[in-house]
Amino acid sequence: MIAVALVDDHVVVRSGFAQLLSLENDIKIVGQYSCAAEAFPALIKNQPDVAVLDVAMPDENGLSLLKRLRQQRPGFRAIILSIYDTTAFVQSALDAGASGYLTKRCGPEELVQAVRTVGMGGHYLCADALRALRHAGQPAKVLEVLTPREHEVFDLLVKGESVKHIAEQLNLSHKTVHVHRANILGKLQCESTIDLVHFALEHQLLAGH
Repeated sequence: MIAVALVDDHVVVRSGFAQLLSLENDIKIVGQYSCAAEAFPALIKNQPDVAVLDVAMPDENGLSLLKRLRQQRPGFRAIILSIYDTTAFVQSALDAGASGYLTKRCGPEELVQAVRTVGMGGHYLCADALRALRHAGQPAKVLEVLTPREHEVFDLLVKGESVKHIAEQLNLSHKTVHVHRANILGKLQCESTIDLVHFALEHQLLAGH
């Protein structure tokens, strides 16, 4: 069961998210808060698996709140929710330690998917956020959603290495490499290894990474 806390000053939005997520058998809402001052002590105490933080709140923005939370709990996992999808804003969220980023144009099913992914230890960027990073002129930033190990696996996959050879080179089991590959595909919103190769070619990642 993924324990989720919601922080949004709009009660209608917050209640709607709560109702939507509560329909899922593997998700439980453990807290709803309307401002940072109310949310901070509760989130530190209750330690949800993932928090959905709105950026625009009356007393403190969501990025500032996330930074404070991660100072107290370095492993705190949060999805930033914003109306903005600019490169600078998405990058600021990642720099603050966000594990996920959704714009308010995202559909209900994407919220559920993001909560599941982040709640299980992954990262999730919506299409708008990923597109912003891809078009930033700094393609390497797109790969910041990958862990160091995933980055290694990504490099080998796009160079044409098989799962077997990757496992041997990195001293990992075949199963572990498959898990890393699945996580990479999800984070970069690609469907297959071929898509990863196209992604790498498009952003000139093959030579530099």
